[in-house]
Amino acid sequence: MNAGTRELGRRLQLTRAAQWCAGNQGDPYALILRATADPAPLEREIRARGPWFRSELTGAWVTADPEVAAAALADPRLCTLDRAGRRPDAELLPLAEAFPCHERAELARLRALAAPVLSRCAPAEAPCEARTAARRLLRRLLPSDGAGFDLVTEVARPYAVGLVLRLLGVPDCDRDTMGRALAGCAPQLDARLAPQTLAVARESTDAVQTLADHVPELVAEKQRAVESAEPRPDDVLALLLRDGAAPRDVERIALLLAIGTPEPAATAVANTVHRLLNRPGEWGRVRRTPAAARAVDRTLRDRPPARLESRVASTDLELGGCRIAADDHVVVLAAAGRDAPGPEPLGGPDGPHLALALPLIRLAATTAVQVMAGRLPGLRAEDEPLTRPRSPVVCACARFRVHPG
Repeated sequence: MNAGTRELGRRLQLTRAAQWCAGNQGDPYALILRATADPAPLEREIRARGPWFRSELTGAWVTADPEVAAAALADPRLCTLDRAGRRPDAELLPLAEAFPCHERAELARLRALAAPVLSRCAPAEAPCEARTAARRLLRRLLPSDGAGFDLVTEVARPYAVGLVLRLLGVPDCDRDTMGRALAGCAPQLDARLAPQTLAVARESTDAVQTLADHVPELVAEKQRAVESAEPRPDDVLALLLRDGAAPRDVERIALLLAIGTPEPAATAVANTVHRLLNRPGEWGRVRRTPAAARAVDRTLRDRPPARLESRVASTDLELGGCRIAADDHVVVLAAAGRDAPGPEPLGGPDGPHLALALPLIRLAATTAVQVMAGRLPGLRAEDEPLTRPRSPVVCACARFRVHPG
């Protein structure tokens, strides 16, 4: 083990130990970061403490108040990076350095650039080529022998990875390499706030680097192709290039979609299926697209794809009755958004990195729920879903055993 790896392991262990100790002293935010229990009661506790909860041992200002949360996410003085252009936790969580961390204005620009293409090629409810491809992929993955199976590892996760590969237009020769990289990126969203084990950290960092190495070449190939042929109707990157997007912007969008879509989409599938199976009669109704879309939107509100959104103050400011110093860490809990109308998860247009991926998450989950309800009308849960360790942001589903019935 080289010195850099040892230092990485030391930092991850120290950060985990600090969060654990803070949790042992009753800090509800630290207990959320430990991700060893259902965060909902802890979110309610933080909200009950008022507009802001000061997590002294972690150094964060935390809010679950709807008005304060909306103001924080809209305030341009609360940024993604500190005044030096770094993440506030960069020294303690080096894993997340590999994740493309853009300032909020840049994220909003990229989302606006991608939105017209995503609305055309990946609508959650309207018929489209992407939905057809998703159906074919899911039907290949669903077991046909009548035996029980793990919905996450055997179906939802490979389905989400395969669908993203399709929508990014990854050629057959690169699908295995890129597919492994997409799967390896699963902890990245959580690693921004919760240190992973050393083995997971190294694997995830390598996976992001693989994507970063392949994406420019992929975009360059598509740039050459669109000059002579019309893109496939569900090739997001080619359509962006055809519409005039700069190749560098398309590369950034590709990375954000690749890292931000598969794990939240797989978890949305599992959470929606679990909720529906606990409500007699609802499973049969979601065979219709509108009902499936409503069920997914309800799940995304109740169990959003990002439960925490991190900001840092760019200057001294006063918000929600508290004075926040420059470079202080601010965290908004998704629980604050459950009182707002509509299915939009935490942050809306100015929200988290995966706001860009939200159309693909909705498309993947809606199609999966609808197809499974039609193919497996007697589906039942064999056990409760298990959450992946150290996943306070996504609350990613790790295992969920089901039986065709």
